[in-house]
Amino acid sequence: MRHLDDAELMAVMDGEAGAEHLQECSACRARYQVLERAMGEFTAMHRGSRIPKWKYAAAAAMVVVGVGLWWSQKRADLPNAAFTPGATRPMTQQQVCVALAQDDDRTAPREMAAVVFARYGIKDPKPRAYEVDYLITPALGGAEDVRNLWPQPYAGSVWNARVKDALEDYLRTMVCNGRLELATAQEEIAGDWISAYQKYFRTEAPLPPHAQFVKDRAWE
Repeated sequence: MRHLDDAELMAVMDGEAGAEHLQECSACRARYQVLERAMGEFTAMHRGSRIPKWKYAAAAAMVVVGVGLWWSQKRADLPNAAFTPGATRPMTQQQVCVALAQDDDRTAPREMAAVVFARYGIKDPKPRAYEVDYLITPALGGAEDVRNLWPQPYAGSVWNARVKDALEDYLRTMVCNGRLELATAQEEIAGDWISAYQKYFRTEAPLPPHAQFVKDRAWE
């Protein structure tokens, strides 16, 4: 699925065509919400001021550019949606929760991991530097499928594999406690796991204990 760029999302915000795409694409929907919030905050800040229209437009454009830079960095910590859109198995919420013990320790087969590294252009990956991660964890009904796998590093960003593992456990607990629908958990972790983390842990940055969270095994 092709994602809308910022210009197209701003056009949607202005009431032009394209809104139907947001109903189908969670990644674009999340990006749209970020832009909408940034523009709303800018407008509220300058409501009633006598800024000339051309200066207002320029300042608003700078807001969008700033948000765009932040989004680009964030996107670098998310899997490539063209390679890893996520894939699930046909399981009910009850089946998922019963199968937790078996699924918690599942790792990707080496042959499949090799395909994933190749798709992401990573040659000679360093042992223990990555987790060949299930975007939708098997503990939430994720499938053993290359479309559900990506090489997530342990270093280079605060939004790393250990932090995502902590989110996976928390979502699983919420699903099995009846506080969250399985389909919702799957959609949110596949669409933008960082936004899901920020939403459910109510924080803009990863919580310190999660930087050392250990659950899944590293690729070796």
